Amino acid sequence: MSEADQSKGMDLPQNLALPLFVYGALKPGMPAFEQLRSLLSPQVDKCETAGELFVRDGLPLLKKNDDGRVEGFLLRWIPGKESQGYAAVCDFEPSKHYQWDVVDVSSGIQANALVIRYPNKGNPQPLFRPVWRLTDDAAFGPGLDAVQQMVKEIDQMPEGGAGWTRFFRSQMAYLLLWSILERLSALCFGPGQDPMQRIKRLHQLPGMEELVRQNVKRTDRVSDARNPEAAYKLDGSNAKKCFDYYYQVRSNLSHRGKGVENEFHKVNDSLKELLVITQQHICKLQEQEEQQ
Repeated sequence: MSEADQSKGMDLPQNLALPLFVYGALKPGMPAFEQLRSLLSPQVDKCETAGELFVRDGLPLLKKNDDGRVEGFLLRWIPGKESQGYAAVCDFEPSKHYQWDVVDVSSGIQANALVIRYPNKGNPQPLFRPVWRLTDDAAFGPGLDAVQQMVKEIDQMPEGGAGWTRFFRSQMAYLLLWSILERLSALCFGPGQDPMQRIKRLHQLPGMEELVRQNVKRTDRVSDARNPEAAYKLDGSNAKKCFDYYYQVRSNLSHRGKGVENEFHKVNDSLKELLVITQQHICKLQEQEEQQ
């Protein structure tokens, strides 16, 4: 998904008095729900509406029709918080993919919902079932599996003559892992937000401090390839410092002069630590999703 496509947020729906029907990343148990929680009434109802689910660029999209049903949740705003709540949703979602419409839900009332914009463009793919789940994004299923498989293959490579091969394979796996984390940041903080600002907030995700403490036992530092005076420290007691370090390792991969054999362990250790942290966080999100 190009960042240009995400640059403009949504306009507010016409009727702010209606509740909100959600079926994607804003569902209870999903990453972005916490951004709305303080604005919502405690009453959250499971419900469904007529239509079909499609996926384009990893985003779930509701197409209104009578050919199927889409399951989701009905969210109600705290009285007086309607404008603020819908503004938060509009800041989160990209207008190039969504537009506002009113849907009839199974409880017999109407609700605002984000439905697909440009259904005949961008090759949206039908989901063929009524519920979108986190693992429907290939990044969190086959993507993480591919990184795990590469880590196993790297561990089985002999040292010595295969040193450069191990190093480059670690680089490949690490870049793929960061593309997965960038996708996670979009689902947590909004695909319409600046990508670097999203990445800088990964350490803020619920439970991330504890995951870092559990999985980061070494200390290290890495310099900025463009400015050797700038250094980033790996410190398991500080999730922000750890993510700054991990991202600097990722950034250095693209700069000439860093591809040396003695950098292998710095990249490979970061790869293994960050992979486990990501896997455990995704598992926690999936458990929360299943509990709803």
